[in-house]
Amino acid sequence: MHSLSYLKPWEFSPLMVVSFSLLFLFYARGFRSLEKGYKNYWQLASFYIGLISIYVVSHTYVDYLSQYMFWVHRFQHLVLHHLAPLLMVLGASELVGKGWPEGWPKWSSIPFIIKWPCTCLYRFIQHPVIAPVVFVGLIYLWLIPDIHFAAMLSKKLYHVMNWSMLIDGFLFWWLVLGPEWRGEAKGFKIRIVMMLVVVVPQQLLGAYITLTDSIIYDVYDVCGRAWPISPMEDQIYGGIVTWIPASMMSVLGLVLVLRRRLNYQKSKDNE
Repeated sequence: MHSLSYLKPWEFSPLMVVSFSLLFLFYARGFRSLEKGYKNYWQLASFYIGLISIYVVSHTYVDYLSQYMFWVHRFQHLVLHHLAPLLMVLGASELVGKGWPEGWPKWSSIPFIIKWPCTCLYRFIQHPVIAPVVFVGLIYLWLIPDIHFAAMLSKKLYHVMNWSMLIDGFLFWWLVLGPEWRGEAKGFKIRIVMMLVVVVPQQLLGAYITLTDSIIYDVYDVCGRAWPISPMEDQIYGGIVTWIPASMMSVLGLVLVLRRRLNYQKSKDNE
C-alpha cells in the first residue's frame, strides 16, 4: 500500500469532512480577526495539529486498524480523549466562535425549551467533582470486556464510543485549561486536585491490562488482527498506551495548571 493511501478516508463520511472543514475555516476567521499584537501563532499551530490528529485517527486507515488491533484502538482513544482536545483548548478554540459567520444560528437564538436542559446537563458534567469521574469513568466503561466486545462489533455503538470520548475529552480539558477560570485563584487549586484525581485510576487500569496473564479482549480474535501479532502482545502494547502516555498527558495538564498559577501570581505581584 502506498504511504499516501493511508491518509485516504477508510469509510468516507461527508458529515465529518464538512464539520472539520468548517472548524478549520471558522478558526482561521477568528484568528484573523485578532489584532496583530494578540495573535499567537503557537496557539494557531496547536489548534490545527489537534484538529488534524482527530481527522487522522477517525477518518483514515488508522480508523480501520483501530477496529482490528487493540493497541491501535487505545492509541486512537489517547488522541481523541487526551491529546487532540488538550491541543485544541490550548490553541484558544474559543476563536471558532469569533469566526462564526454573521447570520448563522447562534446559541443565544436556540429556543429555551432546548437550551435549558442542555445548559443544565453541561453545568452538571462540568462540575469539578463530576468532571473527573466522567473523564475516568468513560475510559473504564468502554474497556469493560462485554461492553468493549459489543462496541467493536456494532458500527453504531463504535461511533458512539469514539464520539463520547472526544466530546468528554474536550469538555474536561476545557474545564481544566479553558479561559473560564482565568484569574481566579481558587480555580487553580481545584484544577490541580482534578488533575491529581484522574492520574491514579488511569495508571491502575493500564497496569492491570499490561500485567494480567489472561486475554481480556478476545473480540480481536473474532474479527482477526490487521497485522501478524500475538493476542498477548497486542494487549500488552494497548495496556502500555493506556498506562504511560495517558498518565503523562494528565501530568502535562498538571504542569500547565501550575505554570498558569505561577504566571497569575507573577501578575499579581507586579500590580
